[in-house]
Amino acid sequence: MVCPKCSQTIIEGSRFCMFCGFHLTHPEAGEMTIVESAEKTVWESEEDLSEKTKLIQQESIGRKAKKGVKTQKPFFFAWLVSLGGPDQGKDYRMMKEKTSIGKSEESDLVIKSDFISRNHAMLVHEKGKFILNDLESTNHTFVNDKKISRRILKDNDLIKFGEALYKFKCLG
Repeated sequence: MVCPKCSQTIIEGSRFCMFCGFHLTHPEAGEMTIVESAEKTVWESEEDLSEKTKLIQQESIGRKAKKGVKTQKPFFFAWLVSLGGPDQGKDYRMMKEKTSIGKSEESDLVIKSDFISRNHAMLVHEKGKFILNDLESTNHTFVNDKKISRRILKDNDLIKFGEALYKFKCLG
């Protein structure tokens, strides 16, 4: 199945395009449906998520649309699954362009461990790619057992922040 808005291949039976958020079940699917803010497009409600799932998303898009036309930011979706460390078994859904990772309570993904820096790393979605940047952390960031300062991530990459181990997952 192909999205009529962005032409990306999507999963058969999907209600929304996982790339652009287009509402695929709209009665007039030939016309573009445009919404002002991103809605939940992968699950029906937060009750569908595991109790170990934490959403990391943008609060809202605070821009006014021009001349009554509503717009939507591009949709992207990735998550980190904790394989070891203090949050083993939890997964963290990334729905922001920039996700901060560290021990600080201000981080989007807080990892409570002595081996994590306050501002350890930053995961950025840029031009369709997910880029992980180490923020000069004390115990470094590793992807597939290689120390990195900046790395484009691929689905199933193993990421180690200090002693915390995560698997990177993404759609697209």
